[in-house]
Amino acid sequence: MNYQLIQQMNYPQQMNYSQIQNNQNYNDISQQLNNEKLKNKKLEEEIQRLKNKINELKNNNNNLINENNNLKQRLRNLNQFNQLNQMNQFNQMHIYEINNLRQIIIQKDKEINELKSKMPNSKVYMNDIMVINFLSIDQNIRCGISCLADDTFAEVEEKLYKKFNEFRNTNNILLFGGNTILRFKKVRENNIHDGDTILVKPE
Repeated sequence: MNYQLIQQMNYPQQMNYSQIQNNQNYNDISQQLNNEKLKNKKLEEEIQRLKNKINELKNNNNNLINENNNLKQRLRNLNQFNQLNQMNQFNQMHIYEINNLRQIIIQKDKEINELKSKMPNSKVYMNDIMVINFLSIDQNIRCGISCLADDTFAEVEEKLYKKFNEFRNTNNILLFGGNTILRFKKVRENNIHDGDTILVKPE
């Protein structure tokens, strides 16, 4: 037998170097592919996780928008309620004032009716109204006072003092035609007529 035959007989399972090298390359490539698949899978999982996170954030954002809109609506409602409450308080104040004025009007009407019941039923005409002139010695009083002939002179004098309040503090003598006027007699009883002048003389 020659050497080659002996060699084949001794190593029947032996593979040549090229085949072994090819197998090693295949295993390396296969391992690389598996590694890439794992990486891709992890990337896909990460992408999916991020998508889920984005969806979650979107939902949270939508919820926050809805909550914000609800709060805005509640605030508008609260402002409207406050405005209505202020208007109600304002109206209550006006109602209170109106009721007070009504009571005052009722009281004044009662007083007017009482005065009317005490007054004589005689009517006053324009021709019945007369004006008495008052003149003080120091010329500080120069005015006319309207009255009726049936008024007491004290009533006419009171009208004068409403205009010249400072003369209440003096004891005044009222003279007409050189005679002292009797205050508690009527104007006609003092023989005073329309346009006559009364002299006011402080003591």
